[in-house]
Amino acid sequence: AGYTATRVIRDMAEIVERNATTLIFTNTRSGAERISHRLKLALPEISEQIECHHSSLDRDLRLEVEDRLKDGELRAVVCSTSLELGIDIGHIDSVILVSTPKGISRTLQRVGRSGHSIHQRSHGVLVATNINDLIECVVCADLTKRHQLDPVTVFENAADVVAQHIVGMAMEGGVSSNEAFEVVTRAWPFRNLERDAFDRIFRYLEGGGASLERQYREIFGKIVEKDGRWVTPSKRVERDYLLNIGTIHADGMVTVILNRRRLGSVEEGFVKGLRLGDIFVLGGKTVRLVETGTTEIHVELAPGRLPTVPTWNAHKIPLASGLAREVTELRTEMDRRLTVAKQENHEITEWLVERWNVSQANAAAILEHFRNQLLFSQIPTSKRLLIEAFVDEETDPERIHYFFHTLIGRSANDALSRLLSQRVKNAVGGNSLVTIDDYGFLLSLKIFQAMGLEEWRELFRREGPEADLQAALADSQLVKWQFGGIAQTGLMVPRNLPGETRKLRQIRWSADLLFKVISQHEPNHPLLEQARREATHTFLDLDRACRFLDTVEDLEWSFVEVPAVSPFAFGIYASKIKEGMMLEDPEEAIERLYRAMREGLNAQCDCDLEQ
Repeated sequence: AGYTATRVIRDMAEIVERNATTLIFTNTRSGAERISHRLKLALPEISEQIECHHSSLDRDLRLEVEDRLKDGELRAVVCSTSLELGIDIGHIDSVILVSTPKGISRTLQRVGRSGHSIHQRSHGVLVATNINDLIECVVCADLTKRHQLDPVTVFENAADVVAQHIVGMAMEGGVSSNEAFEVVTRAWPFRNLERDAFDRIFRYLEGGGASLERQYREIFGKIVEKDGRWVTPSKRVERDYLLNIGTIHADGMVTVILNRRRLGSVEEGFVKGLRLGDIFVLGGKTVRLVETGTTEIHVELAPGRLPTVPTWNAHKIPLASGLAREVTELRTEMDRRLTVAKQENHEITEWLVERWNVSQANAAAILEHFRNQLLFSQIPTSKRLLIEAFVDEETDPERIHYFFHTLIGRSANDALSRLLSQRVKNAVGGNSLVTIDDYGFLLSLKIFQAMGLEEWRELFRREGPEADLQAALADSQLVKWQFGGIAQTGLMVPRNLPGETRKLRQIRWSADLLFKVISQHEPNHPLLEQARREATHTFLDLDRACRFLDTVEDLEWSFVEVPAVSPFAFGIYASKIKEGMMLEDPEEAIERLYRAMREGLNAQCDCDLEQ
């Protein structure tokens, strides 16, 4: 665990050589760049026919790659999500997926890019990059064959979409509020929209809301009432509506300023999760966020400090609920066979081969992984919450790391970890360093913040999660940056003006200014309320986290102090190290921890033999 796909480049190269054209999907843009580079090194004779494609590349370069792919000039294209949809990409023989795309529907979509004809069969290969990834790939392949698609979640009662639709109806000869409400609530996503919330959207459209209408009605007013019907007040409003209709908003990179000089840039999605004082790494420097501007963020050097946020979180695709649930069931069944039924190795490998359609080698690797976990700790299951405590005495003896094996997916773990971090702060003071993945999260605390099982039980209480999460987000940038996109869809901030497309910095400046005014003077503004709701229920998954809190008291709680990072926790700790190590090379640190884990396993095996 913790390693990239380097060791399987040779296998991917063989697949590329066997096929005329191969499409290779990764889950991150950096992964696409890395794999395309290494494939070129592995296949020097066709290196000019291997290209990379992702949304951060220049548009002309992307179009050139797409044209060469359609014309059959390329043997392989490595991409992130950029070629999942859209263009006619021509004939693709096979698709390679480096790790699962975290869901069954997305897996089928990617594999379906090959054999893209009613008379052809699609072909895809899932490539695992570590043992946890292998288990996920096995489950994903099984669910895909059984056509168990991911459940569709519909965001309901979006105020910005309602606002846009009302203006459209007002342009068509006018509409009464009752007629508009009847039309809107006939649509499934708005079937539960309350009349009071709907009327507040109307008031916003009259003049921008209570905080803006007194002085800026002429600017923000989109509708006026005439003879009991709502109409648009001017041709300007109708023109602006036609120029800005739609729900796809401008997004991009944010400039990072250090000592009045540009240090680099980060994605807007990353900035959304930051709080003032957060520490991260950019350009080889450790920096602390001190101010957020309209189009940039300002930082100061924080040498030697451990980052509080990993920069890769913004790019990660969250695990779908169905896939997470099935992986949990596999873990639960493996635990039963190992600890309750106490089956022999050959019995378990035979079951893995028959039930999950894996090779003998992969079945043996999965079994070894679970047995190794039992040497250190226990197996987290659908009926057991496992908390592991670890102190790295060699490099960080002043900090204790708590691994929570919650098995609820990245977005829900993001919400739960923020919630728990806030409760730790309330209970004992101090901040927590948080690292998340799909199968759990890591809270790194100072030794004085150390807690036992009963204290953690109290922090997992069901009461007040919404309020605690809102407190955790109070000084976060998440709500502000969510508001920027909502303000565009809700026609408060125009993307386009007559004859021109506004620059991204102009859009951000307008949205930032309006956010400050509305937050201070009208905290219940419908667009601001939606920004908070999207932050907690879309960017984060508070609903799923709350469902976990509903059931956590019924689980068996297991608290284990481990001598080294356990096999199940190794991947998340390795991810933390890749972003956070300042005084030690990350690869050397991962190698050191891996050796420590293996030594611990060997020592435990020796003890078992002696007994």
